[in-house]
Amino acid sequence: MDAPEAVLEEVGRDYEKTLVVPEVKPSPQWMLMPVGLIGSGKTTVVKPLAKHFGLIRVSTDEIREQLKQRGYTYKGAREIAHELTKKYLRLGYSIAVDGNTGSMTGLEYNKKTAEAFPHVQQLFIHINPPDKFVIDKLNKYPHTWLYKDGSHAVDNFLTNKKNFTLPNLSFVYTFDTAKENLPSQLDEAIKTIDAVLSSK
Repeated sequence: MDAPEAVLEEVGRDYEKTLVVPEVKPSPQWMLMPVGLIGSGKTTVVKPLAKHFGLIRVSTDEIREQLKQRGYTYKGAREIAHELTKKYLRLGYSIAVDGNTGSMTGLEYNKKTAEAFPHVQQLFIHINPPDKFVIDKLNKYPHTWLYKDGSHAVDNFLTNKKNFTLPNLSFVYTFDTAKENLPSQLDEAIKTIDAVLSSK
């Protein structure tokens, strides 16, 4: 069952309380936009980058979890994330989207945000480990709010992959989260992002 409007508003308010709002607003204002499939490691990459750059991390999965806990479908999760993103962009903050901004739905919201905030640069990163790494990881997935078990998680990944076409975007950095040198990759990405932002 889809959540009624009153529940969506309640979830939005509750989720907003969990946001980490930095004391300093980055300049120039920008958005970190990851593209990657289920299980690719988007959160693993986005969390440290958001912390380093002072971005507010908005997670569609965390919103979905709150809807699931209340017994509803995930419908409305993206809209809640979008409304919070718009609110904090209007206040002058920068945002890290913790979700796949390269999906069909993601691309629609990217466009809406770009139209509403043309001065805010959207920087895309690609989270692209080998499929085998993702499948091996998901096969060990415990029972959680998101998946019944590992095979359910893998089925979701394979369906997600089948329906996904990598969009024609310019990526400032591509991560391979299967490699053990992720800290080095993060350092490289930070330098690249700094260079892009300072050139504006």
